[in-house]
Amino acid sequence: MDELATKLFDIQAVKFGSFTLKGGQVSPIYFDFRLIISYPAILEKVAGLLWKKCAYNANVDLICGVPYTALPIATLISVTNRVPMLLRRKEAKDYGTKKLIEGDFRPGMNCIIVEDVVTTGTSVLETAVELRKLGILVTHAIVLLDRRQGGKENLAKHGIELSAVFHVEEIMASLEKQSKVDHKVAEEVMDFIRGHQQSIVSRNPRLHESLEERRSSSKHPIATRLFELMMAKKSNLCVAADLTSLDEVIKLAESIGPKIVVLKIHVDILEDFSLAKMKQLRKVAKAHEFLIMEDRKFADIANTVQQQFHGGVYKISEWADLITAHPLAGPEMITHLFGDSSSDSRRTCGCVLILEMSTKNALTSQDYSKEAAKWGLIASDIVAGFVGQSPPDADFSGWIQFTPGVNSASKSGDSKGQQYCSPAEAVLERGADIIIVGRGLIKSSDVVATAENYRSEGWTALTKRITNP
Repeated sequence: MDELATKLFDIQAVKFGSFTLKGGQVSPIYFDFRLIISYPAILEKVAGLLWKKCAYNANVDLICGVPYTALPIATLISVTNRVPMLLRRKEAKDYGTKKLIEGDFRPGMNCIIVEDVVTTGTSVLETAVELRKLGILVTHAIVLLDRRQGGKENLAKHGIELSAVFHVEEIMASLEKQSKVDHKVAEEVMDFIRGHQQSIVSRNPRLHESLEERRSSSKHPIATRLFELMMAKKSNLCVAADLTSLDEVIKLAESIGPKIVVLKIHVDILEDFSLAKMKQLRKVAKAHEFLIMEDRKFADIANTVQQQFHGGVYKISEWADLITAHPLAGPEMITHLFGDSSSDSRRTCGCVLILEMSTKNALTSQDYSKEAAKWGLIASDIVAGFVGQSPPDADFSGWIQFTPGVNSASKSGDSKGQQYCSPAEAVLERGADIIIVGRGLIKSSDVVATAENYRSEGWTALTKRITNP
C-alpha cells in the first residue's frame, strides 16, 4: 500500500493545497484519479486491488463503473477477470437506443459498482438507482479511496455495502511515514475530514416523511383517503385482479379485502360485466375498506377521454375511485379528464399518472417521466399519484407512488417482457408507497395467506424506509 500511495502522490493524483469541492467546501486535499489512465502500471495495480475487494463475493455477475473516471478501471477489471461489464451513461442520448445503461444482462443478475473516490456516496447511489430500475441487483460497491465523510454509512442505508482499497487516514499515514507530507499537513487534512461528515441529500422527502405528515400534505381527497386506509389497515398492498370474470373478481375481493387498500381491475377484459355487478363490488369495497382502481390507461384527446370516463357501456365514473392515464397526450388531457371544474368526479376519483412501466424496453424515458411528473404536480387537484419504478425528480409528499411488477416468487419476469421485483426492493430501492401484486397472488393456491405475506412484507419495508431515512 505504501508503494501505491507514493506512486499516486508522485503523479499528482493526490494533491495538497486549497480546492473547492462540488459541494462548495474548501478542502486541503484533492484526489485526481483521472490521471491514472496515463500510467498503465498504476492502472493495472489499482484494478487488481479493487478486484480483490469484490472477488470474495461469489455472485459477481456484472460490474459497472461510475462515469467517468471509474470506467477505464472497470473495463480493465472486466477484461482481466472475464466478468461482463455494463456501461452507464450520465445522460441518455436523444438518438439511437436512448438507453442510460448499455450492455447485455438479465433481471436478477448481481452487479458490483466500481468507483474511484467516495465522499457522500451520491454518484454510486445514482448508478445503483438506474441499474435497479432494470431489475439488476446492487448490494456491493468497491472504491479505490473512501474519504470517510459519510459515504459508507449513507450507502448502507440504501442496501449497498462499500469496500475500499484505501481510507483517507491510511493514505495520509502512509505519505507522512514516507516524508511526502509533514505532520502539520496530515493533521490539517484529518481535521477537515472529521469536520465535514455529510449525508446524501434526498431529492425526494416523500420517501421518509410519515404517512400522517403526507396525509396532511395531500391535495386530493382520494389520496387523503388512501393514506388513512394505509395507516388503519397497516397495508400498502394493491392487488391486480386481472381476471376475465367479474364474479371471480368479487369472490377474490371478498376473501382478500381485509388485507388490501386498493383492488386494481381492467374493466374491458371482463366477459360478464354489468353495472349491477359493479355495485356488488362497490359494496365489498365499502365493507372491507379498500379503493377500486380502473387501470384504463386513458391516452387520447380530452374530449374523448371524458366520454370514455363518463359514458359508454362501462360508466367508469360511477364506480371507480382511481383511474390510470398516460400523460403522453399532454397536460390538457389531464386537466380536463374528469370534465369541467364543477364536476363531482374531480373530487371523488383520483387520476394516477403512468410515468414508468414494468415492462422491458418500455419507451417511458427519463426525460418523458420527468416532464410528465411536472404536469402531474400542476394538476394536483386531479392527480392522486403515479405509477413508477423510481421516484421522479419533481415529486410531492402528498401524492402516492404505485409500483407494479411485484412478485416474490420470481426475480426475473415472464416471457412477455414483464419484469418483477420483491416487495422490499419495490419499496426500499424503487420508492414505492403502494406495491401492485398480480399473478404472484391471484394464481397462488391460498390467496388469503399469500395476501397476508405480501401485506406484511410491503408494510415492513415501508415502515423501515420511513423510520430509517
